[in-house]
Formats: sequence, C-alpha cells, structure tokens
Amino acid sequence: MFTRPPVYALADDVPKLKALIEGPARDAPGAPLLAEEFRRLCVLSHGGREPFVRPGSWLTYRDLRTKEERRVRLSHPDDQDQGAENVSMLSPLGAALIGLMEGAVFRWSEADGRLWAIKVVSIET
Repeated sequence: MFTRPPVYALADDVPKLKALIEGPARDAPGAPLLAEEFRRLCVLSHGGREPFVRPGSWLTYRDLRTKEERRVRLSHPDDQDQGAENVSMLSPLGAALIGLMEGAVFRWSEADGRLWAIKVVSIET
C-alpha cells in the first residue's frame, strides 16, 4: 500500500522490542504495526553515523496532514512518567516512529481506515 522507509534497531534493543510484540500488551492499538515493522528491522551492532529513533529517543516529528510539529520521547509502555510528551512504542504513532532516521516519511492507515503521514524532523542523541 505505502512504500515504507528503512527501519533500524540496535542489537541490544531487539529483545526488548520482541518482548513487547509477544507479551501481554500485544493487543495494544499499535502492536500490529510494531510487529510489521519489527519484521523489517535492519539490526545494527552499533549506532552508525546517522541517528535513528530508538526506545527512549527524544525527537521532533511533523504530522504531514496538519503540518504541526511535536517534540516527544519514545517510551516503553511501562514507563512511570507517561506525560503528554511521551509516546508509547505500543501506540500506532510510537510503532510508526521506531527505527526511522531523520528526514524519513512514514505513512500508514489505522484499522478504521484513517490515513496518517509523519516525517521525522530531528532526533536528539
């Protein structure tokens, strides 16, 4: 349906991501998308030159429909500090962000048919 950009993960993050997909939260709204993206991961042994979104990353993304930008932290669903700036990896947005590099555009549709398109503007390392 949409051509998706490459997604990356550090080898150290893979077990944590797999546990989310296979754990009790697998019925979360973003779990199916996270599982799709997990299958596409390019796993790296180290960070490389270009930053990509990892668990705990602070980043700014732009909603390409509304043109609004938002600075968020990609968080584990069990994080105690689930403030407005935290986006769970098991939310559709969090699942879409995981592994993207700066400048990447990601499009997806939710179960209700709503279309989304986001662009990673910057990642704080």
